[in-house]
Amino acid sequence: MKERRLFQLSNKEKYSLFTAFVVFCALIMGITVYMNNKTINDSHAMLEKSVEYQLISVASAAREIIDEYSFVAYNSLEDIDNNYYRTQREQLCTLQEKAGAQYIYALKMQGDDAVFVYDTDVEAEPFITYDLDDALERAFQGEEVTGISNVDDEYGSFSTAAVPLYKDEKIIGVVAVDIEDKLIIESRAIAKRNVILMVCILGITLLAMSVLVYILLNRMKKMQDKLKRMANYDKLTNLPNRQYLMDYLAEITSKGRKDPFALLFVDLDNFKKVNDNAGHDAGDALLQNIGHYLDNAQTDNKRVFRPGAGPLNIAARIGGDEFVLIAPGISNELEANAFARQLLDGFGNQEIDRYIEKYEVGLSIGVALYPFHTDNYNVLIKYADIAMYHAKFGGKNCYRIYDDEMSSKEEK
Repeated sequence: MKERRLFQLSNKEKYSLFTAFVVFCALIMGITVYMNNKTINDSHAMLEKSVEYQLISVASAAREIIDEYSFVAYNSLEDIDNNYYRTQREQLCTLQEKAGAQYIYALKMQGDDAVFVYDTDVEAEPFITYDLDDALERAFQGEEVTGISNVDDEYGSFSTAAVPLYKDEKIIGVVAVDIEDKLIIESRAIAKRNVILMVCILGITLLAMSVLVYILLNRMKKMQDKLKRMANYDKLTNLPNRQYLMDYLAEITSKGRKDPFALLFVDLDNFKKVNDNAGHDAGDALLQNIGHYLDNAQTDNKRVFRPGAGPLNIAARIGGDEFVLIAPGISNELEANAFARQLLDGFGNQEIDRYIEKYEVGLSIGVALYPFHTDNYNVLIKYADIAMYHAKFGGKNCYRIYDDEMSSKEEK
């Protein structure tokens, strides 16, 4: 039977919704991490570009300090024992301090070896050899190095830039500047920690949101179940109500289905006496007990209203003291007589409520057969109702099976 939706989500729909939310969260996390990494990389590029310009600027300024004629003349320690060399070196040291560089130095080639001529490192001696890195080699080839080459040697890790030193338009050496990589390295380390921290925070946030969505879905499920019960079940007896019954009958008689069943319309005899004399609380308790009895009625040693594959077989309360039972598999009046008789005998033989005997409460039952009497479930209920009134006016606490003469009498 198709249930009334009432904003209800199936388990598959809830799983799909939750999966979509998790995928959405993962997508948001991925986009956020990507954008953050892109921002960090752009920041690093800007930082490195800034360092690069600083290095080239300082190297160019150092080149302006060095006298190219003296530079060519300096080839050994004996050549530099003069005040002019010390003055130029002091100017380079001053530039280094103002620029925040670690080293400024000038190199020239002696044979196949590159040697220092000027060096702001006070512990370094002139004319010691030095292994050229890529930046220095390119500078000796006449290129002002605009990229940053990270030199990692016994002196530390540096970003290096170099420019060629000319005399008469010929390269006589190079001037180089080193700036320690500390700022860039620390920037990368901080960025890495920030990314990890951001991923953790974002992950925890999205996890908390996922848990919240899961809790909300569960609460929605409980609310849906509550709404479903309110819409389809009788609050007093917990039996299906009239709406559920009509939906159920529409389902089991739809699409030309002809599976036989008996519809029993049950009305309590003398129920008003219980309410008037014992009170409505007693009447409610009696209705609950009778509802339980009818819901557990059996036919052919099987519960009439047992759960089965597909829709549930039902006993429904459709009014104040009116009930309807659906007994599947009953296809003829002989079987209907046996079941109705069994229902009455069981009701009379069990002490299910102390007011039944005191106020002579009984069951008046009308029976109609599908599709024997009609294949229209609305008409079927009407026929069973007519048969029930014939039972009530025929002495009460008995049953009648519908026949066409009953409708003729009703019309009269």
